[in-house]
Amino acid sequence: MSRRWIAVLDTVALFLVAATAGWALAAPVAEQTGIAGTEGELRQLMTSRPLAAAVGLVLAVAVAGALARRGSRAAAYLVAGSGLVVLSVGALVNTHAHQLEWLIALSYLAGIGAGIAMGGAAAVAADRYAAAALVAGAFASFLLADLVANPIPYGQSSDYQGWTAYSLPATEGTMVTDPPWWLLLPALGCCVAGAALATGSATAPAGASRRPLYAIAIVIVTGLASNAVLAEHRSDWSVAAPVLALVMVAIVIAAFLLDGRDGVFLLTAAAALAASAPLVVGVGTEWIGIAIMLALLLAGAAVGSRWANPTLGLVLLAVNAAAGLVWPNDASAVEAIRYLALAPIAGYAFASAVPRRAASIPVGLSVLFVPSALTVAGQSNSSVHWDQLSVFDDLPRGMLGSTPPDPFALSLAMTLVILACAEAAHRLRRRDPTPSP
Repeated sequence: MSRRWIAVLDTVALFLVAATAGWALAAPVAEQTGIAGTEGELRQLMTSRPLAAAVGLVLAVAVAGALARRGSRAAAYLVAGSGLVVLSVGALVNTHAHQLEWLIALSYLAGIGAGIAMGGAAAVAADRYAAAALVAGAFASFLLADLVANPIPYGQSSDYQGWTAYSLPATEGTMVTDPPWWLLLPALGCCVAGAALATGSATAPAGASRRPLYAIAIVIVTGLASNAVLAEHRSDWSVAAPVLALVMVAIVIAAFLLDGRDGVFLLTAAAALAASAPLVVGVGTEWIGIAIMLALLLAGAAVGSRWANPTLGLVLLAVNAAAGLVWPNDASAVEAIRYLALAPIAGYAFASAVPRRAASIPVGLSVLFVPSALTVAGQSNSSVHWDQLSVFDDLPRGMLGSTPPDPFALSLAMTLVILACAEAAHRLRRRDPTPSP
């Protein structure tokens, strides 16, 4: 097979693997499913979701670094495929597991499988186009997994379904939705084909640096701690503002540990997360709306891969967030436009800032899948059943959510976060003036 078609296979494979792994890391809760148990038992179950994502992302960094040093594309594809096999086994078992202990174990199994798959895929991303496809797949899951897993019937809100801590199972479904087979099987097939056709080496060796591990440890520990602090105070800016500032300081420190373009990628991911925080209007629950968002995301990533400008990407994210300062109340049409615009803008920003080192890709993606103050600061206190059953809070993406108590303050805070990311990225690029490929 020609090198051109192998490059196409790499791009498709990495998008599918990242989308599948991202789905497992996001772990959407099945809205129509309940399970019997005490509040304490269910708290342990729901808390296992973000902790499993954290474990998986640390594993992804370690796997990507090890495979990059090995330099074998075939080995990287086989490792990514083995992670997908772990996810497949979990999906088969999950449909028959209703005991809380098994469900908790399966959460961690999914995190481990997703981490292995993400790490292997990151090691294959040897050029900007492949890396952009990987990042686009992960962001697609962040933005759309909840919507695809739990479509809301037209005219109904997301909290029309519900269960209590003592309710019986409402359906035959599972508590946490696994990556769908229409994602798992094509991704696994692409990994097998990629391993069979692999030629040459994977990403450039990353050396023996442990900086990506230090960076992701800072991001995850600070993020989870800040999220736990805000579980009861997320709409109280006297608490949320200083906690949010501390999280941003930690992210900047982690970015400077990575240095250069790798740190800029982490800052870009934080900015994309901040831009999504004030948005509460979706594009509908029909497949056409999901397809539009996905097409816009891929279009933005394609443009960013060809004409990369990390500064422009951050500026566009800031403009999207700042639009909430002009129309902060009861402007659903404007909110819908901002939501639609987020996909191509984030795709462009991510593709413009893809890092050099394989291990730095999951470091940047960690801010999307591990809850932090960035995910909940300034938001309404939850009235949704499962969101109260964890020491960590998370907001489903792509769903019609409740309006924040103060949309103007939230938009202002997130605009300032993005501007802080842009300033830190500017300083990083001055330290590392190496041009992007």
